[in-house]
Amino acid sequence: MTILYQIAKHLMLPPACILLILIVGFGLSFWRFRRLGQVVLGLGILSLYLLSIAPIADLLVTPLESHYQPLSPRQVPRTGTVVLLSGGASATKGLPPTSRLTRSSTRRVLEAVRLYGLMDRPTIVISGGSGNPLVEVSEAALMRELLLQLSIPARYILLEDKSHNTFENAAEVKRLSLKTPLILVTSASHMDRALRVFRGLKMTPLPAPCDYKGKWNVNDPLRFLPSVGALDTSTAAIYEYVGTFWYRLTGKF
Repeated sequence: MTILYQIAKHLMLPPACILLILIVGFGLSFWRFRRLGQVVLGLGILSLYLLSIAPIADLLVTPLESHYQPLSPRQVPRTGTVVLLSGGASATKGLPPTSRLTRSSTRRVLEAVRLYGLMDRPTIVISGGSGNPLVEVSEAALMRELLLQLSIPARYILLEDKSHNTFENAAEVKRLSLKTPLILVTSASHMDRALRVFRGLKMTPLPAPCDYKGKWNVNDPLRFLPSVGALDTSTAAIYEYVGTFWYRLTGKF
């Protein structure tokens, strides 16, 4: 079931879903349905272009990132617990955490460090094993290593690396006896879904979003040209919309 889930998840997101559309269109073009095949091919090419340009990427991700604003120094409580959700890491060994953690994980760590500096030595709870159960890597352990390298004392870091997704993150954090208030750190596009899950489990963390992806090049005249960055942002946004729909469907919040 896990293997099927991972395959299905990848196939329904760009660029795999676009590749499937192109393959179907290419196949139809060689059969009796040549005109239909051309339409499907055109749809695939158009989808690839639209999802790869900044205006469409911004259009998709901005509604997700606009729910909550970053915490200003005045809003940060003096005491409490920082709950840091992992955001992906490479299983490649022999590299420093700065090379193994994804951009999202690294930016979440940096936000936790910022909050730590504004608070009175809070505990930082890092939650997240491997986002892909088929790959053995402790994302939380790598994030802990980076925190240590950024001069956060080990005695203020607590590790939870059993969870594989947002719901499991919240469930495992709930098992811990943590000092309130909780400050939840995750990417801005992921914050709304994460916060709903935590609230559904009777926790009321203070949202501390980071890793904003939208509107980086709003004045760039080249923003209508396709880019890998825009496609990555579009994919992240679609993933959150699908994840929110699935969590609602399965009663996670």
